[in-house]
Parts: sequence; structure tokens; C-alpha cells
Amino acid sequence: MSVIRRMSSALVAVLALLATSLPTLAQEKIRLGLIPISEALGAVIADREGFFKAEGLAVDITKFESGATAVPVLQSGRLDVALSNTVSTLQAIGQGLDAVVLAPGAVVRSAPPDTTTALIALKDNIKSIKDLEGKRIAVNVINSSAWLHAVAALDQHGVDWHKVRFVEVPFPQMNDPLLNGQVDAVVQVDPFRSALMATGKAEILSWTYVETAPGTDITQYIALGPWAQKNHDTAVKFARAVMKGSQFAGTNEAATRDINLAWTGLNPAFKDKVLLPQLGTSVNIAAMAKTMELMQKFGLLKEPIDISKRVLAVP
Repeated sequence: MSVIRRMSSALVAVLALLATSLPTLAQEKIRLGLIPISEALGAVIADREGFFKAEGLAVDITKFESGATAVPVLQSGRLDVALSNTVSTLQAIGQGLDAVVLAPGAVVRSAPPDTTTALIALKDNIKSIKDLEGKRIAVNVINSSAWLHAVAALDQHGVDWHKVRFVEVPFPQMNDPLLNGQVDAVVQVDPFRSALMATGKAEILSWTYVETAPGTDITQYIALGPWAQKNHDTAVKFARAVMKGSQFAGTNEAATRDINLAWTGLNPAFKDKVLLPQLGTSVNIAAMAKTMELMQKFGLLKEPIDISKRVLAVP
């Protein structure tokens, strides 16, 4: 064997030895619960665009119908982080849950249209919001965020909401019951609202969030306090990646629409027509306090909560 060949063989052996002896950088794992709506795009984009991976995180995503269904799973320890809405978050804390807000989700726009809920009825069936007294209105979950802002909007328009019959229907399945006359109105979000309005058979009676809580944080990513304390650096990395996802959505509309299509299961015909949510890049504590006031007014919260002590500081 020539000298050069012997040197080459020795070099290969050394490199192989180094490769086996170098430590591998293990990714930190996070079990994340999300809702299949556009408001989850901050985390979904962070996953699909590699922002979590860049932070050294491996995220396992599970879908839930609502924040109200995800929070109990978080509490049981089967999730590390969950996308919740402000109402579910504050309700859980009020009932004793030690929860910390890691990052913002979606934010209500100050004027319509918005991706948050709209109160919608069939054309000519309901002439005014006042006509909804005694009628059936579909919401995703009773006593949820969507329910609260619908009730607040009804009350704001002089409707006795106690005389309204609310029925629970998941957002993706909500349009057909309205079109088939099984309910008189729906409290619907995008992208499903856009699909409903495209039929030409429905009209919007109220933009419930915009009317009752403009500029307010409506969703956020939460974790249990003990987990956030024990895994502080991991929590910060998660929050940082989600905020990068939100920033990406604000500057890359075409790519965000593609991701939204895949995530929500939207009809491809509406991919470029639906309104994308306004995503937050910092937690708005003052805005969450306004939602707390509504919750107290309509019986969803007994005592006020000091939210400032429950928000993760992200450098």
C-alpha cells in the first residue's frame, strides 16, 4: 500500500472516530395543543418554517376543538403548552390553575372585517339583532370566548340574551346547520365565515369581538407554572419561535396563505380570499384586563386576576 493510501485510510479512521465520539445536540421536546383555525398560525408557521427547530425544539402538535377542551388536558400533564383563549385562560386561573402566558396568539382588529367571530344569520330570516330573542344561535362552546363576546354584543344592542337559546356546534361544522335552518344564527370565525358568506345567502349582524373588545388579545399560548419555572429556557425559546412565526405572517402573505390552507383544511377556492388574522408579537396585559371585566359582568369570573404576574418575560 502506498504512503498516500495509508495516510488516507488513517484519516478516514480518525474522522469516523471523531464522529462517533462527538455529542449529538438533542432537541428539547414540547407537546403542544392547537385549534385548527387561523389564529394558531404563529405556532404552525414556527413549526413549518423551522423556527422551532432553530431554537432547538421538537414540537409534537395535537389538535383540539377549542381552548376550553385543550386546557383540561394541559392541566392533566398530557400537554406542555396549549393555545387557549383569554376567557378559558382566566377561567382556569380563577378556578385555581397555576398557568403562565408564554406568547400571544391573535389580536382583535379595531374595525371590521376581522377573523374573529361575526354573528351571522340567513338573509331575510332575521331583520335585526333584536329579532334573535327566543331564537337558536350556534357557538363553538357555551361559556367560551366566542360565547362571551356574542353575549356582550347582544347586550350592547339591547337584546335580552337570557332569552336566546345557544347550541354548541364546532366551527368547521357550523355553516350547514344555518343553511339548513337548524339554527337561526351562528357565531362564526374565519376561514369558515368567508366560506359561508360566499354562498350569498347570509348576512353579518355584528362583528362581536370588534364591537365589544377592539385591540384585545383573544388567544395566547399557556403552560403550567411549575413547567414554565422548571423549563424556563425552553419556554422562552418556544415564545421566541412563535413570535417569529407571527412576524413571518405579517410579511409573507402568500406563504402564510398556503400554510393556512393546509392547517385549517380550507376549500382551496378560498385560499386567497379569506382574511388572515392579526397576530400579536407581545402579550397585551391591559387588553386582557378588559376581557376580564366582561367576564365578571356576564358571570364567567368571580374575582379579578393580576395577569401581570402570569406573563413570561421574553428577552
